Amino acid sequence: MDFITKIFDLDLSAFVPEMPAFLGGIRALLVILLLLGPILLAGFGALYLFKPAPEANYRYGFKTYYGMGSIEAWQFSQRIAGMIFGGLGAVFLLAMTIVALTFIGKDLFRIAGTVIICLLIQAVFTLAARITIAVLCRKYFDKDGNHRR
Repeated sequence: MDFITKIFDLDLSAFVPEMPAFLGGIRALLVILLLLGPILLAGFGALYLFKPAPEANYRYGFKTYYGMGSIEAWQFSQRIAGMIFGGLGAVFLLAMTIVALTFIGKDLFRIAGTVIICLLIQAVFTLAARITIAVLCRKYFDKDGNHRR
């Protein structure tokens, strides 16, 4: 290595970022990844709840097979999706903020492992919420959007 630096008169340390700044950037990226899911869940929940599409469509809104049969079924599915996703996003945002505060003083590998576990938990709960909304729409409406009796 000394031979290369003498021949080309290069200081290789100028090309390597300072380690504390680099690790701080990775730590910040992990915290952003941890909080991104709950923020998106809460945002989509608010969107479905307060600004739903007026009619069923394939571009905008929370779509389920039984929720697209009529305007009433569509509005029900948007309202339920908004409440469930908004509530789940708010709970996860609070929980993940507390988890992110515990990262102070921990090493990077432990933080990365915790973030991966938290992301998997968020994914499982989001999938469970999605299934719950579809089941509720099926319970209250048939495929044509009529109320089940």
